[in-house]
Amino acid sequence: MKFAKYILIILLSTCLSAPLLAQSQSAYPKGYFMFPIKPGQRNYLAANMGELRPNHFHGGMDIKTDGQIGLPVYACADGYVSRLRVSTNGYGNTLYITHPNGLVTVYAHLDKFNATIHAYELEQLYARKETDIDIVIPAGTLPVKKGDIIAKSGNTGGSGGPHLHFEIRDSRENVLNPALFGFTEIVDNIKPTFDKVAIRTMDIDSRINGELGRAEYTAQLVSTGKYTITQPINAKGLLGIEIKVHDKMNETHNVYGINCIELKVDGKEVFYHNLETYAFNESRYINVHIDYETYILKRQYFQKCYVADGNNLNFYLMNPLQGKILIKDTASHKIDLRIYDSNGNASSLSFTVKGKQEQAPKITKPATPVPDFHIYENTLKITGSANNTEPAILYFKNKIAKISPAYYINQSPVYVYDLRTGLPDSSKAGTYTAIYDFVEMVSPGKKKVVVDNLTIQFSDSTLFDTLYLRVKKHLIINGQETFEINNPTEPVYGPIGVTFCPEIAANKNERCYFYSINNSVSKKYEGGVWQEDNLVHNLKYLGKFTVLKDSIPPVITYKSNTTKRINFSIFDRGSGIDSIYATLNGEWVMMYYEHKTGLIWSEFKDPTEVLKGEFVLEITDNAGNTSTYKKTL
Repeated sequence: MKFAKYILIILLSTCLSAPLLAQSQSAYPKGYFMFPIKPGQRNYLAANMGELRPNHFHGGMDIKTDGQIGLPVYACADGYVSRLRVSTNGYGNTLYITHPNGLVTVYAHLDKFNATIHAYELEQLYARKETDIDIVIPAGTLPVKKGDIIAKSGNTGGSGGPHLHFEIRDSRENVLNPALFGFTEIVDNIKPTFDKVAIRTMDIDSRINGELGRAEYTAQLVSTGKYTITQPINAKGLLGIEIKVHDKMNETHNVYGINCIELKVDGKEVFYHNLETYAFNESRYINVHIDYETYILKRQYFQKCYVADGNNLNFYLMNPLQGKILIKDTASHKIDLRIYDSNGNASSLSFTVKGKQEQAPKITKPATPVPDFHIYENTLKITGSANNTEPAILYFKNKIAKISPAYYINQSPVYVYDLRTGLPDSSKAGTYTAIYDFVEMVSPGKKKVVVDNLTIQFSDSTLFDTLYLRVKKHLIINGQETFEINNPTEPVYGPIGVTFCPEIAANKNERCYFYSINNSVSKKYEGGVWQEDNLVHNLKYLGKFTVLKDSIPPVITYKSNTTKRINFSIFDRGSGIDSIYATLNGEWVMMYYEHKTGLIWSEFKDPTEVLKGEFVLEITDNAGNTSTYKKTL
């Protein structure tokens, strides 16, 4: 039995052998840590560990601070400040405290450190002449006692509102669920909620209600904590189940994540997941833990109750099919799902799937589908034009292939094709034709692919699974060159190396960089480095990209000053702020920056120093454009 399953057994008060029980309880010592905000008083969470976020799992708990900045933040136990971070983004101002039991507590989005820590912070900032730092501090340099006020709560970094982000980690940077440490300040006896269930076909021969693809069902509440699906479900072959769920806590309107999922088929457990702990650097695996395409298209999180290819998280237990279900008969199969929050509250959902092996010649639906194509796993699904009964024709470089309809939707044929047998250039299904832009099939590992003036470099860590690489050659519209690599609905784990040589001379400019254009609302700066005539960058996701020039410098607006502090607001409409550099009479001055408001302000290391003399402020954006402000004080 894996360590990840211990806590579920404890929460359910199920029998557990004495050695395993002792091991689990020692990992989460109750009463060792005090609550860091208003200890001993009733409190509330804005978010819990286990919530699903873009590209990561939420790694701790967000503790509410009454909607304000400046509440005292307490050291949870004796120890020492082992790491200090000052950052415009991410966790913002952050403290890490290492404790004698080997665990580390993390306090993020802080407004200010206490006087001792703040003095050390300024000393390090001035020594490095950097506005953002992330430093490891030797043991004994900044000792703390349990209950010491170490900071004031804030809203710095990527925070969306005042709160304290609090984590507990082990010595290997594994994040542990703080709810398991027995904090009585948080009360939760509300059962989690099932919202929807999705069933997905997992190979070319599988069907859900006669179709290849994915079907969603709304969960119906039967009684408190019990749900079902009322629609009839017919299926055959290899299937994967996904669920959309949420949790609530007492006296709050917030929506939280759940921590445990259990799936049984005909009474036998086939999948189990418990987000009790995970390695901090593995968080990006969330993109194969969820149905990534549904998230990108609908911003809805469906968690997979199976382990997808490329998912290396280790908090799962599953059957030999990686949690997938195989239906090979015509019997009715009972599906039981159970979800748990960190406090042991549980809900269940039960429904039946009827095995159906015969092919349905036609399926009645309220509307005739639009001819299209879609890729499910390794299968290309083509919907042809209405009333066509002829085979679809697939065109390859040196051959053609014909495939008969697999089934019909109303009067429209649906064809399925295994892409592992070869990549077609195009297809014709009745009056419907499609161009695929396939380049090649790329398996995880090192690989370089060259398409005209675009070179794509894959590393060992780029892909979760086989990628059927599609590249649309760049388009030139009003001098804007673009290229597309697959679709933003397909996740990648690591960076994709891209080298692009623009055709238009004006785009071969040091102020030109990659921007993503995956939606019509805005263009997002990505970056890049010029190497002769090539723009080189590691992209974080697939999709559509262009090269744009940014020659507009940032805007600096003076606000006010005293003898101790000068204030500005700054703004950049293009690539964004890269660096802030200020001097007084030629000596470097620390400028704090709050990116959400655009405000910056100065602070001296020496509290007796005054602002007098020639003050110079330089703001540089990511494209290298610089604005300068000078003032004699």
